[in-house]
Amino acid sequence: MAPALKEEDNTSVTVDQQEQMEIDESSDIEEQEEDEENSDEDMDEEPDLVVSADKVEIVGTHADPTAMTFCFKEEDHTLGNSLRHVINKNREVDFCGYSIPHPSEAKMNVRIQTSDKTTAIDALKTGLSDLLTLVAHVREAYAEDLAKKEYVEFEEIA
Repeated sequence: MAPALKEEDNTSVTVDQQEQMEIDESSDIEEQEEDEENSDEDMDEEPDLVVSADKVEIVGTHADPTAMTFCFKEEDHTLGNSLRHVINKNREVDFCGYSIPHPSEAKMNVRIQTSDKTTAIDALKTGLSDLLTLVAHVREAYAEDLAKKEYVEFEEIA
């Protein structure tokens, strides 16, 4: 028996123009990653944080700017746990957690609650920026160690 299709609740509200977190609708994360992979000499430059408008949206009402839920499309635990960890390191964040509503849905929800000193959107921006910086550092350190060629190569047995 095939599972029944569930109609989604249209209670999610897309991000307003004023709160677009510098969203560029004409670009994708994949394009940015391809550009980063193709130019090793540009690794020292910090890329602008660009999130596609169809990649993230605010779920529910956003009357309280210090508590919001963001829905990331086509993302999973890889980004969820890393982003949760980085956002929770921010002293202005009271709570940050993520969930995958269902394994067959390609969605990830991130809930952020902050103090009155900042907003959830600012905490998300800071978290994404910090995560990007962390990933760039790890990539740079990996490339440096790999360039040393201090590793053991094994013969593959067929």
